[in-house]
Amino acid sequence: ESDYQQSLVKTFVFSKTFKNHLIPLMVRNLDFNYTGESFGIQVVGNYGTGKSHLMSLVSLIAEDEKLIDLVNDEKPRNDLRNISGKFKVLRFELGNTESLWEVITFQLENYLNSIGVSFSFDGHGPKPYFDKLLLMMAEFEEKYPEKGLLVVIDEMLAYLKGRSAADKLNQDLAVLQALGQACDKSKFKFIFGVQEMIYHSPEFQFAADMLQKVNDRYKDIIITKEDVAF
Repeated sequence: ESDYQQSLVKTFVFSKTFKNHLIPLMVRNLDFNYTGESFGIQVVGNYGTGKSHLMSLVSLIAEDEKLIDLVNDEKPRNDLRNISGKFKVLRFELGNTESLWEVITFQLENYLNSIGVSFSFDGHGPKPYFDKLLLMMAEFEEKYPEKGLLVVIDEMLAYLKGRSAADKLNQDLAVLQALGQACDKSKFKFIFGVQEMIYHSPEFQFAADMLQKVNDRYKDIIITKEDVAF
C-alpha cells in the first residue's frame, strides 16, 4: 500500500556501513548503465536485523521513482537515484518444496503475463537455464525497452535446507548460479535474502564446489549487529 511504502522509505535509518558500503554496492550491481561486471545480490542477516526491510527499501525505489525524494539522507538518496523507477519488480517468498527452477519460472511467467509480456520457459529444448533467462529478457525488453526486471526473493536458506538432498540441492544451486550470471550484461537483476551465508551452512558442505561457483556470481550484503544497534 502506498502509505506503507512511503513510511518505510521516509523512516529508513542508514548506518555508516549502509551509506558508505552496502547501498553503493547494491546500486552498482543493479544499475544497468554500469559498465563493469555485475553480480546478483545476497542479503545476509539474522531474524530482526532488517534484511527484508533493506530489500523492500531498494526494490520499492527501483520500482517507483517518486519515492526517491522521501529518502532522508543525502548520500544514499543520491546513490539510489541511479536505479529509481528503472525496474519492474517481482517479489515473493519461498514456502514450498518444488524445485527452484519450477518456482521461479512459474512466478516469472505469471508476473510477465500480468504486465503484458507473453513468454513461456517451455518449448526451447534442452537449453541451459542462463540461455532461457536471456530469451525471457529479450521478450521483456521488447515490451519495456527502458526498464530492467528485478526479482527479489526472501528466506532462500530455509527453502534450500528443505531440499538438501544431493540431487535436489545441486540442481537448485545451478539455478542460483544461472540467475547470478544473468545479472551481468543484461537488465535482469536478482536479490535474495538469507539468515546466514549459504556457503557456510554445514548441511551444504558436500556441495562445496558448486557452492563456490554460486559464490562467484553474487555480492554479499552483510548486516551486522552494529548496524542494527545504530
